[in-house]
Amino acid sequence: MSMDGIALRQDGFHCGDCGSPGVSIPHTLSDASVVSCANCGLSLGSWAEYRRRVDQVLMAEQARKARRVIVADPVCTALL
Repeated sequence: MSMDGIALRQDGFHCGDCGSPGVSIPHTLSDASVVSCANCGLSLGSWAEYRRRVDQVLMAEQARKARRVIVADPVCTALL
């Protein structure tokens, strides 16, 4: 599954261009802050957009599972 530069593989999230799981976020974080791939620098959108896409991917994964997906990462808001 891929969502605008973010790919979800069996083992986690990866950049859609280079495959890196690393994400770079600025020290000062706001909804407009730019999130990028830590390896190749591909822009993954704003912090707010990135969080929405992560939520969408996790919600889709939840819909496929019979058991509830538990997420402890504060990036995710949809499953709380």
